[in-house]
Amino acid sequence: MVVANAAPPIVTLSSDFGAGSPYVAIMKAVLLSVCPSVLLVDVNHDLESFRPEAGAFPLWAASAAFGPGSIHLAVVDPGVGSARRAVAFQTGERWYVGPDNGLFGLILAESDRLAQPVDAAFNLPLPEAAAPTFHGRDVFAPAAALLARDGVPDPRWPELAPADLIRSDLVPARVLFVDSFGNLITSIRPPALGLMISGTLITSSHRSYHEAEPGRPFFYLGSMGLIEVGVREGRADQVLGAGLGSSVQALGADKN
Repeated sequence: MVVANAAPPIVTLSSDFGAGSPYVAIMKAVLLSVCPSVLLVDVNHDLESFRPEAGAFPLWAASAAFGPGSIHLAVVDPGVGSARRAVAFQTGERWYVGPDNGLFGLILAESDRLAQPVDAAFNLPLPEAAAPTFHGRDVFAPAAALLARDGVPDPRWPELAPADLIRSDLVPARVLFVDSFGNLITSIRPPALGLMISGTLITSSHRSYHEAEPGRPFFYLGSMGLIEVGVREGRADQVLGAGLGSSVQALGADKN
Protein backbone atom coordinates (compact mmCIF):
# COMPACT_ATOMS: atom_id res chain seq x y z
CA MET A 1 0.00 0.00 0.00
CA VAL A 2 1.32 3.47 -0.91
CA VAL A 3 0.82 6.06 1.82
CA ALA A 4 0.14 9.57 0.59
CA ASN A 5 2.32 12.40 1.81
CA ALA A 6 0.96 14.94 4.29
CA ALA A 7 1.28 18.73 3.98
CA PRO A 8 3.60 20.52 4.40
CA PRO A 9 5.93 18.11 2.60
CA ILE A 10 9.37 17.55 4.10
CA VAL A 11 12.43 16.55 2.09
CA THR A 12 15.74 15.90 3.83
CA LEU A 13 19.01 16.06 1.90
CA SER A 14 22.20 14.09 2.55
CA SER A 15 25.24 13.92 0.29
CA ASP A 16 29.00 13.86 -0.01
CA PHE A 17 28.97 17.15 -1.94
CA GLY A 18 30.48 19.17 0.92
CA ALA A 19 29.04 21.93 3.08
CA GLY A 20 28.30 25.01 0.99
CA SER A 21 28.54 23.11 -2.29
CA PRO A 22 26.67 24.70 -5.21
CA TYR A 23 25.44 21.21 -6.13
CA VAL A 24 23.31 21.13 -2.97
CA ALA A 25 21.76 24.49 -3.85
CA ILE A 26 21.09 23.27 -7.39
CA MET A 27 19.16 20.25 -6.10
CA LYS A 28 17.19 22.53 -3.81
CA ALA A 29 16.35 24.76 -6.76
CA VAL A 30 14.90 21.76 -8.61
CA LEU A 31 12.85 20.73 -5.58
CA LEU A 32 11.49 24.25 -5.06
CA SER A 33 10.68 24.72 -8.74
CA VAL A 34 8.41 21.67 -8.69
CA CYS A 35 7.07 22.00 -5.14
CA PRO A 36 7.41 25.57 -3.80
CA SER A 37 5.85 24.64 -0.46
CA VAL A 38 8.41 21.96 0.36
CA LEU A 39 10.31 22.20 3.64
CA LEU A 40 13.98 21.34 3.00
CA VAL A 41 16.13 19.95 5.82
CA ASP A 42 19.89 19.49 5.40
CA VAL A 43 21.08 16.40 7.25
CA ASN A 44 24.73 16.07 6.26
CA HIS A 45 26.64 17.07 3.15
CA ASP A 46 30.00 15.88 4.44
CA LEU A 47 29.36 12.16 4.16
CA GLU A 48 32.48 10.22 3.20
CA SER A 49 33.04 10.25 -0.53
CA PHE A 50 33.19 7.01 -2.55
CA ARG A 51 31.86 4.92 0.38
CA PRO A 52 28.05 4.67 0.31
CA GLU A 53 28.13 2.29 3.29
CA ALA A 54 29.64 5.10 5.38
CA GLY A 55 26.47 7.14 4.90
CA ALA A 56 24.11 4.29 5.80
CA PHE A 57 24.03 4.88 9.56
CA PRO A 58 23.67 8.70 9.48
CA LEU A 59 20.87 8.37 6.95
CA TRP A 60 19.04 5.70 8.95
CA ALA A 61 19.44 7.55 12.25
CA ALA A 62 18.33 10.91 10.87
CA SER A 63 15.39 9.70 8.80
CA ALA A 64 13.99 7.73 11.75
CA ALA A 65 13.33 11.05 13.50
CA PHE A 66 10.92 12.19 10.77
CA GLY A 67 7.30 11.16 10.56
CA PRO A 68 5.13 9.51 7.93
CA GLY A 69 5.21 11.05 4.48
CA SER A 70 8.71 12.50 4.84
CA ILE A 71 11.04 12.08 1.87
CA HIS A 72 14.76 11.43 2.22
CA LEU A 73 16.97 12.31 -0.74
CA ALA A 74 20.51 10.98 -0.41
CA VAL A 75 23.45 11.03 -2.82
CA VAL A 76 26.77 9.26 -2.31
CA ASP A 77 27.19 7.95 -5.80
CA PRO A 78 30.63 6.85 -7.01
CA GLY A 79 28.86 4.78 -9.69
CA VAL A 80 26.97 7.70 -11.22
CA GLY A 81 26.65 7.19 -14.96
CA SER A 82 27.03 3.42 -14.65
CA ALA A 83 24.40 0.66 -14.68
CA ARG A 84 23.71 1.01 -10.95
CA ARG A 85 20.01 1.56 -10.25
CA ALA A 86 18.42 4.87 -9.33
CA VAL A 87 15.55 4.10 -6.96
CA ALA A 88 12.67 5.43 -4.95
CA PHE A 89 11.08 3.25 -2.30
CA GLN A 90 8.77 3.53 0.68
CA THR A 91 9.13 1.81 4.02
CA GLY A 92 7.89 2.79 7.46
CA GLU A 93 5.67 5.34 5.67
CA ARG A 94 8.78 7.29 4.59
CA TRP A 95 10.13 7.67 1.08
CA TYR A 96 13.80 7.26 0.14
CA VAL A 97 15.33 8.45 -3.13
CA GLY A 98 18.87 7.92 -4.40
CA PRO A 99 21.32 5.37 -5.80
CA ASP A 100 20.82 1.70 -4.95
CA ASN A 101 24.43 1.09 -3.95
CA GLY A 102 24.28 0.30 -0.23
CA LEU A 103 23.52 3.83 0.93
CA PHE A 104 20.04 2.67 1.98
CA GLY A 105 21.28 -0.74 3.12
CA LEU A 106 20.84 -0.23 6.85
CA ILE A 107 17.35 1.22 6.42
CA LEU A 108 16.34 -1.86 4.45
CA ALA A 109 18.05 -4.27 6.86
CA GLU A 110 16.23 -2.68 9.78
CA SER A 111 12.92 -2.86 7.91
CA ASP A 112 13.51 -6.58 7.42
CA ARG A 113 14.46 -7.05 11.08
CA LEU A 114 11.29 -5.32 12.23
CA ALA A 115 9.16 -7.20 9.66
CA GLN A 116 8.29 -3.80 8.20
CA PRO A 117 7.83 -4.42 4.49
CA VAL A 118 8.89 -2.14 1.69
CA ASP A 119 5.50 -0.84 0.58
CA ALA A 120 6.59 0.22 -2.89
CA ALA A 121 9.82 0.36 -4.89
CA PHE A 122 10.58 1.90 -8.27
CA ASN A 123 13.47 1.98 -10.72
CA LEU A 124 13.74 5.65 -11.65
CA PRO A 125 14.09 6.18 -15.40
CA LEU A 126 17.00 8.18 -16.73
CA PRO A 127 15.85 11.27 -18.67
CA GLU A 128 17.40 11.56 -22.10
CA ALA A 129 18.95 14.92 -21.23
CA ALA A 130 20.34 13.80 -17.85
CA ALA A 131 24.00 14.63 -17.28
CA PRO A 132 25.95 11.42 -16.65
CA THR A 133 27.73 13.05 -13.71
CA PHE A 134 24.86 14.78 -11.87
CA HIS A 135 21.91 12.47 -11.24
CA GLY A 136 21.27 14.37 -8.01
CA ARG A 137 19.93 17.22 -10.11
CA ASP A 138 18.51 15.35 -13.09
CA VAL A 139 17.08 12.15 -11.56
CA PHE A 140 16.86 12.16 -7.76
CA ALA A 141 15.75 15.74 -7.06
CA PRO A 142 12.93 15.64 -9.66
CA ALA A 143 11.69 12.32 -8.24
CA ALA A 144 11.74 13.62 -4.65
CA ALA A 145 10.03 16.83 -5.77
CA LEU A 146 7.23 14.89 -7.46
CA LEU A 147 6.69 12.80 -4.32
CA ALA A 148 6.61 15.99 -2.24
CA ARG A 149 4.13 17.67 -4.52
CA ASP A 150 1.81 14.77 -5.30
CA GLY A 151 2.36 12.40 -2.39
CA VAL A 152 2.36 9.41 -4.76
CA PRO A 153 4.89 8.04 -7.27
CA ASP A 154 4.80 8.83 -10.96
CA PRO A 155 2.71 6.11 -12.65
CA ARG A 156 5.36 5.93 -15.39
CA TRP A 157 8.06 4.72 -13.01
CA PRO A 158 8.80 1.01 -13.53
CA GLU A 159 8.11 -1.04 -10.41
CA LEU A 160 10.99 -2.84 -8.75
CA ALA A 161 10.89 -5.98 -6.60
CA PRO A 162 11.71 -4.84 -3.03
CA ALA A 163 13.85 -7.94 -2.52
CA ASP A 164 16.21 -6.68 -5.23
CA LEU A 165 17.17 -3.55 -3.28
CA ILE A 166 20.67 -3.71 -1.77
CA ARG A 167 20.70 -4.39 1.96
CA SER A 168 23.48 -4.15 4.53
CA ASP A 169 24.88 -7.43 5.79
CA LEU A 170 25.12 -6.97 9.56
CA VAL A 171 26.71 -10.36 10.20
CA PRO A 172 29.44 -10.56 11.36
CA ALA A 173 29.07 -7.61 13.71
CA ARG A 174 31.02 -4.50 12.82
CA VAL A 175 31.42 -0.77 13.42
CA LEU A 176 28.70 1.04 11.49
CA PHE A 177 29.78 4.60 12.19
CA VAL A 178 32.37 6.72 13.96
CA ASP A 179 30.91 9.97 15.23
CA SER A 180 32.71 13.29 15.61
CA PHE A 181 33.74 12.39 19.18
CA GLY A 182 35.40 9.15 18.08
CA ASN A 183 32.66 6.93 19.53
CA LEU A 184 32.19 3.62 17.72
CA ILE A 185 28.58 2.73 16.89
CA THR A 186 28.33 -1.03 16.34
CA SER A 187 25.67 -3.21 14.74
CA ILE A 188 25.18 -5.08 18.05
CA ARG A 189 22.00 -4.85 20.07
CA PRO A 190 21.82 -5.60 23.79
CA PRO A 191 22.42 -7.63 25.82
CA ALA A 192 26.20 -7.75 25.67
CA LEU A 193 28.61 -8.90 28.36
CA GLY A 194 31.71 -7.71 26.57
CA LEU A 195 33.19 -6.70 23.23
CA MET A 196 36.41 -7.47 21.40
CA ILE A 197 37.56 -4.73 19.03
CA SER A 198 40.98 -4.59 17.37
CA GLY A 199 42.36 -7.15 19.78
CA THR A 200 41.14 -5.35 22.90
CA LEU A 201 38.59 -6.98 25.19
CA ILE A 202 36.21 -4.42 26.69
CA THR A 203 34.24 -5.56 29.72
CA SER A 204 33.56 -2.20 31.36
CA SER A 205 29.99 -1.03 30.77
CA HIS A 206 28.28 2.16 31.96
CA ARG A 207 25.06 4.07 31.36
CA SER A 208 26.77 7.37 30.59
CA TYR A 209 30.18 8.97 30.21
CA HIS A 210 30.38 10.54 33.66
CA GLU A 211 30.26 7.05 35.22
CA ALA A 212 33.29 5.86 33.23
CA GLU A 213 36.97 6.11 34.11
CA PRO A 214 38.76 8.72 31.94
CA GLY A 215 40.89 7.21 29.19
CA ARG A 216 39.49 3.69 29.50
CA PRO A 217 37.26 2.22 26.74
CA PHE A 218 33.78 1.17 27.83
CA PHE A 219 30.57 0.17 26.10
CA TYR A 220 27.06 1.47 26.58
CA LEU A 221 23.61 1.45 25.05
CA GLY A 222 23.45 4.33 22.58
CA SER A 223 20.49 6.54 21.84
CA MET A 224 19.64 4.58 18.67
CA GLY A 225 19.35 1.26 20.51
CA LEU A 226 22.77 -0.05 19.43
CA ILE A 227 25.84 -0.87 21.52
CA GLU A 228 28.46 1.87 21.29
CA VAL A 229 32.04 2.10 22.52
CA GLY A 230 33.45 5.30 23.95
CA VAL A 231 36.29 6.73 25.98
CA ARG A 232 35.54 9.42 28.52
CA GLU A 233 37.45 12.57 27.61
CA GLY A 234 39.07 10.74 24.70
CA ARG A 235 38.46 9.09 21.34
CA ALA A 236 37.63 5.38 21.21
CA ASP A 237 38.62 5.12 17.55
CA GLN A 238 42.15 6.33 18.31
CA VAL A 239 42.57 4.42 21.56
CA LEU A 240 41.43 1.16 19.96
CA GLY A 241 42.75 1.72 16.45
CA ALA A 242 39.27 0.97 15.06
CA GLY A 243 37.06 2.60 12.46
CA LEU A 244 34.22 2.14 10.05
CA GLY A 245 33.86 -1.53 9.15
CA SER A 246 36.08 -2.83 11.95
CA SER A 247 34.90 -6.24 13.11
CA VAL A 248 33.42 -6.58 16.59
CA GLN A 249 33.18 -9.82 18.54
CA ALA A 250 30.46 -9.79 21.16
CA LEU A 251 30.01 -11.88 24.28
CA GLY A 252 26.40 -12.77 25.01
CA ALA A 253 24.99 -10.42 22.37
CA ASP A 254 22.33 -10.44 19.73
CA LYS A 255 24.31 -9.47 16.62
CA ASN A 256 21.18 -8.60 14.69
